[in-house]
Amino acid sequence: MPETAVVAGLTPEELKRYAEAGRAVTETVPIPWQKRAFDVLLSAGLILLLSPVFLAILAAMLMEGLLIPEHRGPFFLPEERGSEGRIFHLPKFRTIRMDAFRRIRATQKYQHIKPMESDPANLTRVGAVLKKFYLDELPQLFSIFRGNMSFVGPRPWPLEPYYEELEEGILRKKLIRPGLTGLVQAHKGVEDGPDEWTLDYAYIGFMASDAGGWRKLAFDLRILARSIRTVLEAKGL
Repeated sequence: MPETAVVAGLTPEELKRYAEAGRAVTETVPIPWQKRAFDVLLSAGLILLLSPVFLAILAAMLMEGLLIPEHRGPFFLPEERGSEGRIFHLPKFRTIRMDAFRRIRATQKYQHIKPMESDPANLTRVGAVLKKFYLDELPQLFSIFRGNMSFVGPRPWPLEPYYEELEEGILRKKLIRPGLTGLVQAHKGVEDGPDEWTLDYAYIGFMASDAGGWRKLAFDLRILARSIRTVLEAKGL
């Protein structure tokens, strides 16, 4: 069986069928209570478990700011994202120098930090380490706990491409709660796999189907497990 069928436990035929169903969805897909309960319990547990890591990162950022004045700035740089038809602030540890942020930000219509992070010269020393090990993403656990995000779902987009798709009548980023990871990220490194749109719509179609809440949670767990494997294989998310 090809790996594309194994990643989320769907056959190619099921993937195609759910993607077609997802494209037909026009209303926000409700989140089953099993999925929401899992999000709350796991995010709360991870926040408590990783609290020493949070404190260590904050201490390292503070120390770097004391030693290198030009690297001083806020601990967090939240970014605006679209979620289920509304806007929320995605929290992330600050990885970039504030002088670079202000310079580039002046040319942007919407705040989008990721392109700034692509230039190593814009990063602080602590920020470079955080980016390498995805630690800058840890504060998103609070977004999951609050219900702005889920562990699994289409990744939330910056407002500019989010609104561009909505203006074109493309609703895939509006129909369902975004996730820390999703089918797209779980398929990283899979050769000749489905495209991003097919994967996003397949997830939407499955979650909008009449499958039970426990089955939907199992689907999320398979995606989450494959995403962890993707990170361990250094393919990135």
